[in-house]
Amino acid sequence: MLIQYLGTGASEGMPGVFCRCDICAHARKEGGKNIRRRSCMVIDKVLLIDMPPDIYSQALAFKVDLAAIQHCLFTHAHFDHLYPAELRNLLSPYSVSERGEPLKLYGSEEVRKSMAAALGEATVTRLRGMIEFTALREFEQTQIGPYIITPLKARHCPGALIYMIESDGRVMLYGNDTGFFPEETWDFLAGKVIHLLSLDCNNPLNSDTPNHMTIEDCITVKRRLFQQHSSNNRTRYVATHFSHLGGLSHAQLDEKMRLHGITAAYDGLELRV
Repeated sequence: MLIQYLGTGASEGMPGVFCRCDICAHARKEGGKNIRRRSCMVIDKVLLIDMPPDIYSQALAFKVDLAAIQHCLFTHAHFDHLYPAELRNLLSPYSVSERGEPLKLYGSEEVRKSMAAALGEATVTRLRGMIEFTALREFEQTQIGPYIITPLKARHCPGALIYMIESDGRVMLYGNDTGFFPEETWDFLAGKVIHLLSLDCNNPLNSDTPNHMTIEDCITVKRRLFQQHSSNNRTRYVATHFSHLGGLSHAQLDEKMRLHGITAAYDGLELRV
């Protein structure tokens, strides 16, 4: 699997939309890896994870053909991960080319309800045949194209999921948005070997919510996975979903995390699982 992080920021992005804190001022001045769009990932250019408000600029910046996307997994219904208005652009006259197959969307029942409410009944009716939504259940395996997808329980909001994604014997765990994994998720992962682990690190130094993780939480997750034989010395660890509230530039984040064998993701980062 070839993965690419299209966005690695929290809901306000980095720099924050209306923020003038020191780290946002630094991001505006320095640019580069300090600019973080809302969190999103693409796998093999055909499987999208989340559709944030930044998806148009992300596709342009990283040369992703959104018309070639076949499947989209949604982690949860918060606006920075689920921006249903973009789906209207599948309709004529916004698009004059027809898809051979519907865009297949997946997520919890809460995601389906939020999507339907945001689009409205008339638009949902017009989109029939262009999109196809499948509601997923925690811990129930689903075949999606060449990928085996297992949604796992997250500690975030009602209906929030993280995903174990398998293809050609390789396994990735996409672990945001969530705080420290619920015990049911730990139980499921016991004995399963993960080749790439992508972890939430919303506020790296001092989280005020149990629904996201810090650097210390990421280290604890890494250690526990190793102890229960869900990872090994060849597992790649990556952190993402950073907020400006952490007060760290990309270089500072990367320096702190590399001490513990974790890579701080940035927009555009490509890795092979």
